[in-house]
Amino acid sequence: MLELLEEILSDAGFGVAAVSDISAIEEQLADPRFDAILCDELPGELDGLMIFDALVESAPNPRPGFILLSDTPDGERIARCLERDMEEYVVKPFDIAELIARIQRVVRHAERMAKANHAGEAANSDSDEKVGFSGDLDYMNLPDLLMNLHQNGQTGRLHLATTEGEYVFAFSKGELVNAKGSRGLKNRKAFYRAMRELRGSFRFVVHDSVSGRRSSAFENLANAILQAVQEADEFPLTRRKLPPDPVPVSLTAKVEETPLPENSAIQPLLEGLIKATTIDILIHACPKTDLEAARELEELMMAEVLVQSEGSAAAAS
Repeated sequence: MLELLEEILSDAGFGVAAVSDISAIEEQLADPRFDAILCDELPGELDGLMIFDALVESAPNPRPGFILLSDTPDGERIARCLERDMEEYVVKPFDIAELIARIQRVVRHAERMAKANHAGEAANSDSDEKVGFSGDLDYMNLPDLLMNLHQNGQTGRLHLATTEGEYVFAFSKGELVNAKGSRGLKNRKAFYRAMRELRGSFRFVVHDSVSGRRSSAFENLANAILQAVQEADEFPLTRRKLPPDPVPVSLTAKVEETPLPENSAIQPLLEGLIKATTIDILIHACPKTDLEAARELEELMMAEVLVQSEGSAAAAS
């Protein structure tokens, strides 16, 4: 559900980050870039009202708007949520056009609130943010940047702005804690994809400390960089062997007799959430690195488990 919503909302022009781990929600909510939070609650597992109450307690002012997707059409609960100043309560199943309209309404409200507080917030951010250095990838590439921060024991965040979105690398005393990218990319997948970026601007913001759990993928940063650079060279070659975007692909009956690895790249198709989609969407949704996902998809197409769908590319949506 999160992966499909992420693709739909990204196509609608929103910048989206998806969180499925409850322990990571608080860290994401602290990010001032978000205008709205779309919470898909799961009965017995994730209570949207509990998340909203926690947000009210911890979020900055103005806080992001909150939209709850719920299976519960109970009028009393809807009233209880709205009385606590929750911006929107949407009952599932819902119409995509209506959901987008409700999100746009919440975002417009957030923008008005941000403008009203802009002067004071801008003054505070200018005084608090300490930029250590900045520049372009034209004269210092990403591997050199990361190793420089590692070897010099820096603490802070490296922000990399590219045409594909922003990547953020958090360092604590020279150790890479985590990596994040646009559209919900994080850690190893974000790290590997960032290595394919040859153009962009960067700035390193100094912090006294950074929060977040360190990923085991970065225990040996030099090796991680080497592997990521190798993948950056190999991925385009493998991707060219697969159907180009926006050609949709779908499963055949052979999938029933084919052993599949854990976290298969065709998981969205296996779960029946969609009948057809594009290679690029499958690669992005897969938690594996882009090259690992592409190689699996190549093998499945050679085995005729995955084939190009009949009809127009519109079937991908």
